[in-house]
Amino acid sequence: MNLFLRASLAAVAVVCLPVWSQAPAVSNYKPLETFAPLTLPESVNAYRSASGAPGPQHWQNRADYAIDAKIDTATKTLSASEVITYTNHSPDALDVLWLNMEQNTYRADSRSLAFAGGKRARSEGRSTDGDLLDVVELLGEGKGAKPAAAKFVVSDTRMRVELPTPLKTGGKIRLRVTYHYTVPGEWGGRTSWGKYKDGEVYDIAQWYPRLCVYDDLKGWNTEPYLANEFFLEYGDFTYSVTVPANFIVAGSGELVNSAEVLTKGSSLGWQKLARATRP
Repeated sequence: MNLFLRASLAAVAVVCLPVWSQAPAVSNYKPLETFAPLTLPESVNAYRSASGAPGPQHWQNRADYAIDAKIDTATKTLSASEVITYTNHSPDALDVLWLNMEQNTYRADSRSLAFAGGKRARSEGRSTDGDLLDVVELLGEGKGAKPAAAKFVVSDTRMRVELPTPLKTGGKIRLRVTYHYTVPGEWGGRTSWGKYKDGEVYDIAQWYPRLCVYDDLKGWNTEPYLANEFFLEYGDFTYSVTVPANFIVAGSGELVNSAEVLTKGSSLGWQKLARATRP
């Protein structure tokens, strides 16, 4: 009897040891949260539908650009004058305009350089002065209207331009910005120049001050440029680029004066390429 009890107790002990030595697992699963209704960042309104598509009162502001630029290969400088025609389709009256100035990302004190750990870059002199503004003025409407110097503030890669009177819904305003900047060397990334077998190559991007987006979610989108943002208003671009005669220029858009700037042979080749790539 005693032997049987000891054996039985021993067997019970062996079976129960795993249960006594481990605490029960605690689950973090919360079904009410897992299957809760989806809440989007912004509620549905007249501007945006539940699917994210434009609503019945959707609007979008417009910015059209006319840019005249030239590149001085001796000083590695791009200089330009641009006229921006901005149309306010929003229901708000705008008392300022915000512009992106992405060339300021190459300044030694820029946020993007600090964001990328730019201590070494600064010590090696891998920086520029960014966009240097020569003229910022508002152009009057109608015959005889004189330009007026605009009040503005530059903060990192943004510029805020004050308007003398608010731009009402449906209104247009023209802003002229004349500027220049030093094109970074090969370290520039999206904007740079370098020496190659057949000569110098200039890779130009983020090269003109442009309007920030104004929308119904954030108002003015004024986040600093950290070298990975591409967000702008729709509009038309008309631009001209003056370069040395032996340069070949490639850019987006339709070339409208090929007879003036292309030789006969290159003109035929360009026309053939245009026909082959036309949708």
